[in-house]
Amino acid sequence: MKRELNRGEQLIIGKSAAMHHVMNLVQKVAATDANVLITGENGTGKGVIAKEIHRLSLRKNELFVLVDLASLAETLFESELFGHKKGSYTGATEDRIGKFVMASKGTLFLDEIGNIPLHLQAKLLTVLQSRSVTPVGYNKEVQTDIRLISATNKNVHQMVNDGHFRQDLLYRLNTIEIHLPSLRERNEDVEDLAGYYVELYSKKYGKPQMNISTAAITKLRSQPWPGNIRELQHAIEKAVILTDSTELRPIDFMGGFEMEQIASQPETLEEMERHMIAAAMKRHAGNLTIVAAKLGISRPTLYSKIEKYEI
Repeated sequence: MKRELNRGEQLIIGKSAAMHHVMNLVQKVAATDANVLITGENGTGKGVIAKEIHRLSLRKNELFVLVDLASLAETLFESELFGHKKGSYTGATEDRIGKFVMASKGTLFLDEIGNIPLHLQAKLLTVLQSRSVTPVGYNKEVQTDIRLISATNKNVHQMVNDGHFRQDLLYRLNTIEIHLPSLRERNEDVEDLAGYYVELYSKKYGKPQMNISTAAITKLRSQPWPGNIRELQHAIEKAVILTDSTELRPIDFMGGFEMEQIASQPETLEEMERHMIAAAMKRHAGNLTIVAAKLGISRPTLYSKIEKYEI
């Protein structure tokens, strides 16, 4: 069971100075039981860093338990984190072990910590201070022994100033704070990341051994990547699926980038779409099958849009 819950580790890729600094912090803090707060934009790899801290820690043979607080309903917060007794509320058909108890002796990772409303922040703070939980429907405390790692894409320090996040809770969470740089701040890592994902998806989709051209790398490094590593990963996966070549070239990434470039112009959505289709038609010499595939739409949809925009 522990092996199953600890699976899914990803490599941390990057030789940039920014990532070198991050990994130095990870290695220093991993050997301790200090609470860690990981901050950074969406897609920067906060979950990967959390798993790496656990992997390098003295708790590495115990569970790494993840709770995605962004998708957790307020009404289930206490039940999910602290557990509940059968019959304690409507729908509680059996006893439930909360994530704090499940992660005891191991690591508990609370993702999107900035999403917790104030009244639930107080409950979390009480548990962190007492190192014990009281499952819903019980009147007896259960001791826990966890290493807590939290993550957020929000500016929790500003949230404290605005009265939306408890300062005393923040002190508990960020004994050590690790900030992950955006991909545009570690531009030199794009080549290694792209190479890793090309190899990964070539194998996944049964493609011949593929590589990525120097020109394509230059193109990738020129993009702003608002979705960071996750967006780059998606772009590589899509290109690997759609290409008929063993080498990814700039043209294999043009569709999404053109949308970005067009979107930055003061035009309507219809004008953006018309420009994108027209550019793809020109690039692929009017081959509608290829154009539809590159744009990710069906041929009938492409026909109707060509007629609509009189292209």
